Amino acid sequence: RRGWSPYAVSPRLSIFLAFMHLIHCWTYLQIGYLFQEVRAMWACAIVMLPMFVLQQIILTLDIIPGGVPIHRVGPFGLWFAYFAAFIEYKRWFDAGSQGIGFVLVYICYAIHIVYTLALYRLCAPSEEAPAVACKPGASWWPAEWRLPLAFQHAIWLVAPPLELQEGENDIVGELRAAQGNPVPACGAVSDEEKRRDVHKALGKQGESPAWMGVKVGLISLVIAWVWLTFGFTIEIINQGTTHPSLLSAPGNPNQARDPRYRPAKVGASEPVEVGTGGALHGPAVGVHSSAVHRRLSLLNGAIADISVPASAEARVSMAERVRAVLPILKDIARSGSLVADVADVDMDSLAVQWPALFEPQHLACRSDLPPLALSKSGRGAVVLGSGETKAFTLRGVAGAGSILAASFQESGLKVLTSTGSVFDCAGAVPVDGKWKCKVASEAKLPLGKNFAGSVALGETATGIQVAVRFPEEDSVVIFKLVSGSFVPVGEVRIPTDAQPSSFSSEGQELLLMHADGKVSTLDMTTGSIVEAKVNSGSLLGHSWTAACSRGDQVARLAVAKAADTPAKLMIA
Repeated sequence: RRGWSPYAVSPRLSIFLAFMHLIHCWTYLQIGYLFQEVRAMWACAIVMLPMFVLQQIILTLDIIPGGVPIHRVGPFGLWFAYFAAFIEYKRWFDAGSQGIGFVLVYICYAIHIVYTLALYRLCAPSEEAPAVACKPGASWWPAEWRLPLAFQHAIWLVAPPLELQEGENDIVGELRAAQGNPVPACGAVSDEEKRRDVHKALGKQGESPAWMGVKVGLISLVIAWVWLTFGFTIEIINQGTTHPSLLSAPGNPNQARDPRYRPAKVGASEPVEVGTGGALHGPAVGVHSSAVHRRLSLLNGAIADISVPASAEARVSMAERVRAVLPILKDIARSGSLVADVADVDMDSLAVQWPALFEPQHLACRSDLPPLALSKSGRGAVVLGSGETKAFTLRGVAGAGSILAASFQESGLKVLTSTGSVFDCAGAVPVDGKWKCKVASEAKLPLGKNFAGSVALGETATGIQVAVRFPEEDSVVIFKLVSGSFVPVGEVRIPTDAQPSSFSSEGQELLLMHADGKVSTLDMTTGSIVEAKVNSGSLLGHSWTAACSRGDQVARLAVAKAADTPAKLMIA
């Protein structure tokens, strides 16, 4: 019985630890589900409160701390995780809130490390006997049994009494004495000898194999929480880069805030902002509403009042009217907003005398200066009003990849290369045919290798922003340069034939270039799209590649598909 006493205690400890960690695990699962899938923060709080109270009740009933109750800090980790998730999935992103969320995650990890170490101390076998040991009528065990004192009131062991009370008989002892093997009197064997007898099959420290199982489990938990803390730190350092994630599935890019749109189970055609939810902007917008509960029986005979035109001519006329509305409905479904009714605008073609061997691909405009045309290789041309051009070369961008986008602001020209680097070319005009550029930031936009999408570069009062349409995606992801790294701050769906081309001078509007030469304006504040109707004329053999805003005018670039046909610059 003495040898098996640790095996009666360790399962009791294991059940306690299993319940506590199961509650933690299930509650964290609810945090992830209710925030990420449902966006129901109050429903999550309703789950959090009873689980927190339940853990505190279990700690109260099962443990006699015998000192500072450090173990009670464990359930508080749930609340820090809850508020961290609340910040992560709030509607609009900002770097300050993200930093607060990071601090809350670190506090949660620290709480679990301290909590696990406190449980290790409480569950460890004690060198001292409990106060109730060797007292008849109490739940006791011999002093030489090394059992955790913190659980003495929750452990029930059947140990033989030290001495017989008046009127009690020890039948087994009497039989043993009759056979010549008398029972040794209490105290005849030393405590050390008894301890060696109890733990004769144990390790060098006299620890029970049953306790070793609990010990290894708690130490493994400490290692796991330390690893999560280390991995989370690496994720923060590498956020917004292509460095592989340490905590997510292998091969996934590291993103502290996932910028890519994941189609929802319902309402997949609706526009969704990253990390947002609610009835207006969640993945099920328009689905989880009163329309879900509509029933035809509630129409009260309204269906019977609907009449279909009797004549074939009337039915054809109705069908034509419905067919005329379908393109408008398609635009609303794809962009989430009604295309504004803008008057037709005629475009004027400027007879540009392009420099020799110059292949323009991008445009950059300012309202007070002539537009700039740039090639992928870093050559450029200032397009004057008469159609003449002044060629120049970007110095300092060689080796950084091809030019993907450009922005012409009051501070000068900025270009984005295929390696994700942004270069700042100071000044309003090139000097002696050269425009010196330097790296604007060490941060690189996570585009990956051989990027085949489209990009728009801009600048606001808060810094550089980039709109990226990844290949085979029907949405643009907005990145901003925050604290030395590019951070995704939102995402919006755009028409399938549109590509991000450039930002307005203040960065509040994004110009979208369509395949037919039309230019849509995406409001960065509301997400609405206004499409300008233009008469592009006959431009067979050309493809539209770029557009930029020059105050009230918009410049468009059409590149010829044939090598011997020059590109055209259109002003509207």
